[in-house]
Amino acid sequence: MTDPPSNIRAHQAEQLLEVEWTDSRVHRLPYRTIRSQCPCAACRDEWTGERILDPASIRPDLKLMGMENVGTYAVKLAWNDGHSSGLYTWETLRALGESSLPAV
Repeated sequence: MTDPPSNIRAHQAEQLLEVEWTDSRVHRLPYRTIRSQCPCAACRDEWTGERILDPASIRPDLKLMGMENVGTYAVKLAWNDGHSSGLYTWETLRALGESSLPAV
């Protein structure tokens, strides 16, 4: 289990979510990358895990409208496209930060 981040900051002008971890690692995740990797059932097939969300459909002016901790294991992100059902576990955010996923 991944420890929770020590800080999470939204940089709206840059469209980045900055996640600082307790081990001093800092990940700067593009909003579009995070949104394209949403783990909810509307964006990923519940059975196969296949992505349903077409990254090309993500609006270019994507903004983070809210963040809400979910217990001690995840954060729920609300976007200006009306989507807010994705729960991003600390493991998911850490993996996104350490992956070589290109910005969408």
